[in-house]
Amino acid sequence: MVVCACAIAAAGALVVIAPQLNFTARATPSWLETRLAGYVLRRAVRNHAAAQPNPLPATAENIKAGEHEYLEHCAVCHAPDGSARDLLGADFFPPIARLARGAPSWSDGELYYIIANGIRYTGMPGFGQRHDPGEIWKMILWIRHLPHLTAQEKAELNQRGECMPQHEQHSPAPLSYFSRGKRLA
Repeated sequence: MVVCACAIAAAGALVVIAPQLNFTARATPSWLETRLAGYVLRRAVRNHAAAQPNPLPATAENIKAGEHEYLEHCAVCHAPDGSARDLLGADFFPPIARLARGAPSWSDGELYYIIANGIRYTGMPGFGQRHDPGEIWKMILWIRHLPHLTAQEKAELNQRGECMPQHEQHSPAPLSYFSRGKRLA
């Protein structure tokens, strides 16, 4: 009975307090919101993603095909080199994932789930209905390659990034969700 009363009180507090919070993409969320949202997202993906490795071998041909798909569909947000350099000049919450750093913490099946289905309320679209599974698996091969880019590959990607449409920045970089109040370089 006490547990039920506490649950009802917590739900009531949430209904009263939550609408008072600033949910804009420019606002810096509280520590609690950050931790709770991250926990829920990680658990949801892990609970729904298939526990499977990439069925495609990491051949030069598959990685190159994955690079092509990534540059066509992902680079506008995540940047050609996976750095999440903001080419759109927009504020995202949560911030755009830095795939060159963060992707290794997700399994192949989890990355496939995220790319195929998207993540609601994050700006991450789902590609599974309009793309062949093989294309998505090849993108994952390229994403896995991002932390190991050679100097030549980085230079080529930076040249491609300069050709991509970019929004002119009129103000300093926004505070990042994960920067704990520090401006991004």
